Amino acid sequence: MAVESFNGSVGELKGYYCAICKNKGMVAELIDGQDYYKPCSCMSIRRIGNLKRDSGIENLLERYTFDNFKEKERWQTELLNKAKKYIKTGGWFFIGGQVGSGKTHICTAIVKELLNKGVPCKYMLWRNEASRLKANVNDDIYSDMIKPLVETRVIYIDDFFKGGVTQGDINLAFEILNDRYNSCLATIISSEKTINEILGIDEAIGSRIVERSEEFITNISKDNYRLKRV
Repeated sequence: MAVESFNGSVGELKGYYCAICKNKGMVAELIDGQDYYKPCSCMSIRRIGNLKRDSGIENLLERYTFDNFKEKERWQTELLNKAKKYIKTGGWFFIGGQVGSGKTHICTAIVKELLNKGVPCKYMLWRNEASRLKANVNDDIYSDMIKPLVETRVIYIDDFFKGGVTQGDINLAFEILNDRYNSCLATIISSEKTINEILGIDEAIGSRIVERSEEFITNISKDNYRLKRV
C-alpha cells in the first residue's frame, strides 16, 4: 500500500531523529479509502530546535536555566520569581547593575523558556554588534543588518552600553529601541549600568525602557546585591 510504503521510507531531515516519520516530517494514513498526509508531531520539536540555533545563544541555553539559578539570598528568589512572571506576561524586561550578579543567567533562562514555547528570539551582544553596525551605518547593507534586531519578536540585548558610550551608540540604541517601542515588541535588556545611569546618558532611551518595562525593572546595587527599583 502507498501509505505503508511512504511511512516506511526514510527522509532527509537533519538535527533530530524521529521514529514516527523517519525524518520525513510527514506521515500518511488511510481514511475512507483515501491517502492523507499530515505533518508529523516532530515538526514542532524541529521548529524549536531551529529557533534555538537561529537565536545566536544556543551554546548558553543549557548552561543558564531557571532550575540552576542560585537562590542563596532573598533578592535572588525575588529576581527568579519576577523572571518567571515575565514569561507569562511579556513586554520589556530590564536588569542592570552589579557585575557577576546573574544578569546574563536570568535573561538567558527567560529566552530559553520563550524558545521552548516556540517564540522566535534573537540575541545581541551589544558591544560586538554595535561596533559592526556602526562600521556599516553608511553602507547599503546596513538596513539588512539591523532589520532582524528591530523586527524579531523577542530580542535580548546583553551588556547594553558596556564601556564608553559614543553618540553613535546612542543613535543606534535609539533606532533599535524606538522601533521596538513603537511596534510593542518584547525586549530583554541586561546592562552593567542601572536604569538611572542610562537615563543620564539619554533620557529618550531610558524613558522608553522604563515605560515598557514597568514592574520588570531590576537594579542590583553593589551593597549586598540588594534589588532596587528606579
